[in-house]
Amino acid sequence: MRRARGFTLLEVLVALAIFAVVAASVLAASSRSLQGAARLEDKTLAMWIADNQLTELQLAANPPADGRSEGQVEFAGRRWQWRSLVEATSEPEMRRATIWVAAGERGGDIVERAVVHLSGFLGRQP
Repeated sequence: MRRARGFTLLEVLVALAIFAVVAASVLAASSRSLQGAARLEDKTLAMWIADNQLTELQLAANPPADGRSEGQVEFAGRRWQWRSLVEATSEPEMRRATIWVAAGERGGDIVERAVVHLSGFLGRQP
């Protein structure tokens, strides 16, 4: 009597288990990669907004007064919040500006939710 060729049920189950483990690993790695790319996009957009705000402060006809200001901007189809803090430095004609940018309109402190923060200096224009 001739034996049928093929795989046993146990061999098929082991192969399926190995495939399931490999597939789960690939899916987890893909998910981490997508999350990383989304986080990088958020940081890039937020840095552009912070850089724009700092440039506006630096190019203002009248230097901004010391203190804090906040605002919202729509950028890349999304709403962002920003906060700037202008403070004195040891050099009388220079001011330090720090800008925080957070995504969305969620509650809470912008500084705690900030995706990025950027610092720069403001001085008298030549």
